[in-house]
Amino acid sequence: HDILKSNTLENCLWIESGTYYGDTTNMLSKIAKKVISVEADERLSNLAKKKFERTKNIEIILGKNEDLLKNILIKNYIYRNVCIYLDAHLCQDHLINKKTFGNEETATPIKIELNIIENEINNFDNINLLIDDIRLFDIDFQNYPSKNYLVDWCKKNNFKWEILHDIFVAKYTG
Repeated sequence: HDILKSNTLENCLWIESGTYYGDTTNMLSKIAKKVISVEADERLSNLAKKKFERTKNIEIILGKNEDLLKNILIKNYIYRNVCIYLDAHLCQDHLINKKTFGNEETATPIKIELNIIENEINNFDNINLLIDDIRLFDIDFQNYPSKNYLVDWCKKNNFKWEILHDIFVAKYTG
């Protein structure tokens, strides 16, 4: 959470992929103007909707981030600063030891999500992109791209990047 807090932007929209039980969503609601959290598992989405029903700056959306991210960005052009936390990879609910969605071939939609962000860059002044589980990006794990893929994407789109613990942090200033 400290890495997310230290990489927030003023008056920003936070988009989170993978609500899970809402701990990160709750923290983001305290530092963001608005939080949109996308959860693909219906049970977890319903739990989060109930948990945050009285929190005015949180919106929980059921679905897959790669299917919803473009429309979320388009509907929120009012926010000039956006932070995106990509943390929904092959999902496992560790509390009940059950896969929630995805399989070995479709474990991470990172390339799709990066393409969407690339096409929307010019609609925002600043974008901070945080990708969790960076340790998985160079070990030929499932369908994860390499770290070099992320670095090349950053260079192509004028993002400055660094790795903090297990999170790839990329920043764009328009």
